[in-house]
Amino acid sequence: MDDNFEALKREATAWIVRLTSGTATTEDAEALLRWRSRSTAHEQAFQQSARLWKNLGPALAKVTKPPAATLTRRSFLAAGSLAASAAGAGIVLSELGFLPPVEAMMADYATGIGEQRTVELPDGSMTTLDGGTTLSLDYSPSARHLVLTSGAAVFDVVPDAARPFVVTAANGNTTATGTSFSVKHGEDDVSVECLQGHINVQCLANSDLIGGEGISYSQAGLGEKVATDAETAAAWRRGLLIFKDRSLADVVSDLNRHRRGKVMIASSTLRLRRMSGVFHLDRPEEILAHLEETLQVRPVSLIGGIVLLR
Repeated sequence: MDDNFEALKREATAWIVRLTSGTATTEDAEALLRWRSRSTAHEQAFQQSARLWKNLGPALAKVTKPPAATLTRRSFLAAGSLAASAAGAGIVLSELGFLPPVEAMMADYATGIGEQRTVELPDGSMTTLDGGTTLSLDYSPSARHLVLTSGAAVFDVVPDAARPFVVTAANGNTTATGTSFSVKHGEDDVSVECLQGHINVQCLANSDLIGGEGISYSQAGLGEKVATDAETAAAWRRGLLIFKDRSLADVVSDLNRHRRGKVMIASSTLRLRRMSGVFHLDRPEEILAHLEETLQVRPVSLIGGIVLLR
């Protein structure tokens, strides 16, 4: 086979590894598009390398399946270069939603991309986890502390005045003694909705919420308290994604928890554009079609389910 074409395939593979590394930027995605457009041979090399990469997925998933025993750093290094390569591929696959991410393996409860799960907590409280969610517990005789490190969850709390129920997400805490509320990680903030009863949200300041009220917080602290709609609160439990005047960045953050691959936004200006809509979780591609129609963005499909919005 032509040595020049083999060299192009190696370049294409390097691009794919870079783009699926979890640290790629939109500039990398744009640069790949320019590389592919340089010639027909460049595009053919990319397509062949992309097919090979896609076919590696199931095999790598088997290789990177964690053993029953705890995997230590020492045992990992002792496994040799093949295992290291497979683990590196596992990180890539987890970034795209094909394998569980590291934080999911460390959490007490976790859901995969597009998965929902309801579990009973040790105190009898219930939680429903949305797709791409990780939750860890730290219960003691005097406290019920949970850490939501990613995703979204609804908590139905068993009353216990002696043991407040505290959910930490990012840099804030939500405290309840017995009530129902939701917490969701956004792109740059965390949103909390009180579905029933009373909760307190703390992030540089404090805000008390009752049923039908919500608030968001970020590194800058608490936002404004707002009225929420019972029909749209945590609508993902009913198989829906409902957006009301939401930024494209927030919409994409939600979409990436329900769709394998990764949607990336090409510019900071585009990230701030607002949209509204109601979509079915089992048809996430409809959201991309809606964005193309209403915001005049152009989705460009790359590799491994990665889509660049331009």
